[in-house]
Amino acid sequence: MEHRLTSIPRLIIPEYGRTALASAARVWFTQTTMKTLGLLLSAFFLLHLGASPALRAQDSDVSGEPFGKLALEQTAATVLQHLGEPKSKGENVLMEATGEWVQEWRFPASGLTIMMASTQENGAKTVWSITADKKCHLATARGIRIGSTEAEVMKAYTKEYQKEESETGKTFVAGSIYGGVIFGFKKGKVTQIFIGAAAE
Repeated sequence: MEHRLTSIPRLIIPEYGRTALASAARVWFTQTTMKTLGLLLSAFFLLHLGASPALRAQDSDVSGEPFGKLALEQTAATVLQHLGEPKSKGENVLMEATGEWVQEWRFPASGLTIMMASTQENGAKTVWSITADKKCHLATARGIRIGSTEAEVMKAYTKEYQKEESETGKTFVAGSIYGGVIFGFKKGKVTQIFIGAAAE
């Protein structure tokens, strides 16, 4: 027959008085509460601070900011209105990670390469990412353009700076590689600007 201890028998610990029992109960309750609080805090830090960059990016995503008159998720018609027909287009390729069909549109005279995406192979496409090189004269919403200094980039995007994903003198990630703006440098000046998700 199974026996369960439902109370503290007086015969086992006759020396305990009511005060001692109350004190022991308080100690047990305090220790249990602190352990529970510690577990909750650990879970919070793992989810909020130690979470994947993809999740942390949600709080600092600046990829929605316009780049000149261009922006992510713009329709193909809007892109053509601002830039005209692309000089060339790449193949329509299925990205397994996202399930979207992407195609590279090249505008060398404007110093731009735009990745267009659609959910269906022949569906309507929208801007998925924007890459600007030395011929581009457009600026971000915060005034950063090709030729801006690394110090100017830091000043403009200090709050969104992702140190662990950046490399001083080479790349500066504002937001995240999972959704943000990435600046490339040579000799202390911006030589390339990428807007969008560089990783999935």
